[in-house]
Amino acid sequence: MSDLKDDILEDMIPIGRIVKPHGLHGEMKVKVSLEDEDAFRNVGKVLLYNEKTGSHFTASIDGARRATKGWILHFEGINSMAQAERFAGFHLYIEVQILPELREGEYYYFQVLGCKVFDENRGFIGIVDDIIETGSNDVMVVVHTEKDFSIREELIPMIRDCIIELNFDDKTIIARSLEFEEVKPE
Repeated sequence: MSDLKDDILEDMIPIGRIVKPHGLHGEMKVKVSLEDEDAFRNVGKVLLYNEKTGSHFTASIDGARRATKGWILHFEGINSMAQAERFAGFHLYIEVQILPELREGEYYYFQVLGCKVFDENRGFIGIVDDIIETGSNDVMVVVHTEKDFSIREELIPMIRDCIIELNFDDKTIIARSLEFEEVKPE
């Protein structure tokens, strides 16, 4: 990460990505990780950041509604499809303190991504690279690079039976060792 990017995104987290323009009046189709429509009303200003070019803009959301897959957002001052097209691929960032309070046992994905995962005996398993939404529970994709430079992935369900401790301050997760039976082809 460059120093400029660090300065721009300090105390901010990504909540979505602009996919494409929607309609003729500057609305945009956005994949967003926030489920609560009220969250957009409380956000006010967002930072639009293009990871490839480093371009960034501050914008105000003045319209938000659910779409089939994602959200349709309108930003103040963007009033045509041509203007909206320039923002395709930009990520939306908000200040962390704007996020709604979570209840006990809840977490935001950004808190889990990048955490070091250890088994209950404190053996290093790997780093959380992704989270898969299965419908019933989330599953962490934990990645570890072996000594021979091969990459091993382990899937760990984010359920009480598998997670002993989540420590977001230290960015560590302690997981229960899972027993697997290896099935060998005949």
